[in-house]
Amino acid sequence: MPVIHAVVLANRLVLESGSELSAKAVAQIRQTLERLASVGIREIAVVDGRHAETLRDQLRLHELPELTVRVLSNLSWKNLSGAALLAARAWVEATDRCLVVRGDRPLDEETLRLLTQINVSSERDAAIVVATGPEIDPGTEVRVKFAREADTDLMTVQDLGQDIADANGVFTGHALVNRQILEKLANLPNPTLEDGLLELVLHGNVVALTTSWAWGARRPIDVDDKVTALLNAKRHTHYTLLNPGPVNTTATVKSALVHHDVCHRDSTFSELMVSLTNKLRRIYRGSAHHTVVAITGSGTSAMEASLVSTVPPGKKLLIIDNGAFGARLVEVATVHEMDIVHLRYSWGELVDPADVARALEAHPDIAVVAMIHHETSVGLLNPVREIGALCRAHDALLVVDAVSSLGAEELDVVRDNIDVCYGSANKCLHAVSGASFVCIAPRVWERIEKLRPRSYYLDLRRYRRYMDELAQTPFTPAVSTYFALDAACSEFLADGHAARFELYKSRNRRLRQGLAALGMHAFTDTGHESNSIVTARLPETIAYETLHDAMKERGIIIYACKGILADRYLQIANMGELSDATLDNFLAILGEEIARLRIAALETVPSHVVTAHEPRRRAG
Repeated sequence: MPVIHAVVLANRLVLESGSELSAKAVAQIRQTLERLASVGIREIAVVDGRHAETLRDQLRLHELPELTVRVLSNLSWKNLSGAALLAARAWVEATDRCLVVRGDRPLDEETLRLLTQINVSSERDAAIVVATGPEIDPGTEVRVKFAREADTDLMTVQDLGQDIADANGVFTGHALVNRQILEKLANLPNPTLEDGLLELVLHGNVVALTTSWAWGARRPIDVDDKVTALLNAKRHTHYTLLNPGPVNTTATVKSALVHHDVCHRDSTFSELMVSLTNKLRRIYRGSAHHTVVAITGSGTSAMEASLVSTVPPGKKLLIIDNGAFGARLVEVATVHEMDIVHLRYSWGELVDPADVARALEAHPDIAVVAMIHHETSVGLLNPVREIGALCRAHDALLVVDAVSSLGAEELDVVRDNIDVCYGSANKCLHAVSGASFVCIAPRVWERIEKLRPRSYYLDLRRYRRYMDELAQTPFTPAVSTYFALDAACSEFLADGHAARFELYKSRNRRLRQGLAALGMHAFTDTGHESNSIVTARLPETIAYETLHDAMKERGIIIYACKGILADRYLQIANMGELSDATLDNFLAILGEEIARLRIAALETVPSHVVTAHEPRRRAG
């Protein structure tokens, strides 16, 4: 049966035109229509944003009498490719096979013809075009992993997303679909076409047609010089931050803070929120059904929101605590008068999952387990995956603090059975302070939807409603901070999980070795240390305040330890935008300052002070 229907997704191309519809945009969409006609397509829906009427007039549709074309306007903030396809669902439902093409990427006639010939039936829900040419920069697009089918030129798609390390190609945005895609997209709040396709991929029903054609790599605008000029005009001093947040950021992230004024109740902000939460969902490795909400506030605001929104009255909360932030969980829960089972370890002691299992057995009314993934105060990683399996076996929700691990450590909310996972912008995602976010599994909502609110500002259900219905926040957000976080997430996804994790491991190893060479050994050596911070012993005879002030004079900020470690340890973080040269420079300066401070300490010893090597002289 021939393909006669197509949907052209023109929204992105038209948006790039700005306030006025560009001649280039019209020409590209016109070219797409002509090529669709050449392969036998007869009925086409073009989905646009705010320029639908102008586009309809300028396409000169009367010159294409063989085509029936309707230009549909999609003015909602729900303007991603999946929502645009739903706006044209009549074209998909009217046929067994419908082409979906990107208006900003005219596909060659031969590839289009091959795509229309693929048999999409009950055994195959979709076919996609994957570019494998060397010109493509996979860091900017959705990557595809596939395996060749026997006796065919088609490939079975195994995965797609922006973070696949071993991808075989890049999705071009062109697909042949049937009605199944509509059901998948309709169940998601504001999906991309790729979200719906991934749902189908999970059932093994998507194939790929490969082409070497490429539209060329997208290159980010070089903003370094402009940002540097702005910073040089500032009066405050530039420091290299080696504290565990806020962190050093790129020029791209800094430049994202400067934008036209945006109303947080306007669709422009909604578009930003959709972009941001989709990226965060991929960083968490959540499914398309996971909800991501953003909160204006530090990581502690997300911590409090996660606890007050999930623990039912009359049920217990198990808190796993082996450092300052585990203790903070206890403090927050105590303020809200929760019934706490406190599994407490010494600072630097590893968490034993067997202890968690015993606590769950001893207290069957534990509804929620809360823990820190990276206990930043000591620099240890806790066994989230093992405890996630225990929580699922006992049907308890798992709340995980990933404030200083997300972006640097291996974490997968689906694989690790994490129900609520919160993070912060200003640590390993390399954004700026002021925003936190929470990723919530679908099964959480049915458990908490009828709970009485414990907080007005920090009720996750309120954030979910605003996100699902408006793609906004319930209260006035730090808009600029969200723009910066969106840019930082793009940088992370361009690198990919594997590359970013390896970068953190390499820098942390470099830092540990350099500090050890200076006699500053780590507080723990368990094999479970994080890759983003080193808790190191201070040099003998040198106080932290003295060393901090000396390093600050040299343009570097180091960090004090908390609690029982405050007297004899300090922390050095390798979070944020740092180069190996920056770390090497830090280690060299640190060595110089330690040597200088030791000499200064000897020179300031009063001459009348008797050392242990001098015999006491009798007066007279």
